[in-house]
Amino acid sequence: MRIDNIIFYIMMGIECLLLIPFTLDYRSLDKSGKWAYYYLVSSVVYAVGAATLARVFGNNLWFSSSMDLAQFVILSVFYYLVIKKPIIKTLIKFLPIPAIALFFIDLFKLEGISAYNSIFATVRTFLLLCYGIAFFWQLLFDEELVKEAVFINTLANFWFNAGLFIYLSCSFMDILTYSVFLKFSIAEATIPALVFISGILESILFYIGLLKAKKQRI
Repeated sequence: MRIDNIIFYIMMGIECLLLIPFTLDYRSLDKSGKWAYYYLVSSVVYAVGAATLARVFGNNLWFSSSMDLAQFVILSVFYYLVIKKPIIKTLIKFLPIPAIALFFIDLFKLEGISAYNSIFATVRTFLLLCYGIAFFWQLLFDEELVKEAVFINTLANFWFNAGLFIYLSCSFMDILTYSVFLKFSIAEATIPALVFISGILESILFYIGLLKAKKQRI
């Protein structure tokens, strides 16, 4: 078994295990934290579904593209709830409309249902990274947190966003190298393995976020 496959199954196992404490402590999550939980659920569905379809049918790319869209919508809601700046909230509210349109154009017209829809994936991941940067920037200059002497590392959403940002950054690298270095083994093994490792780090940071959420509720 290839090393990237081993890491993938480890990552999938960690995500499944992480669902247990998140489900048990669901009530300790605020509204945005619950959407982080929905993202975690979708990640497990994504991993299990992709592995099953690849084994049964040999092609799971249409499913992967569909889950990319579902997670984009879920994370757009998450960032809409945590970001305060009105202009950014407006953008987050309306950008899913052209993004969804691009998804269907890419799926049925540009790259096809049997191919990896890298055009939509690139736009989707770039937008989510921008949302993540905007949220980090907000935390650094949030006057309410300064007045209340709240450290950003005590906030659950800080850790959720940190996990997402690490994973999305590695995913973005994977998407950009997919077409350019497709013929080279480094693109087929090293980069996906890096994405899987970042997924494990994302799970760890999500768990830290859950612990912070529980403390905030006490």
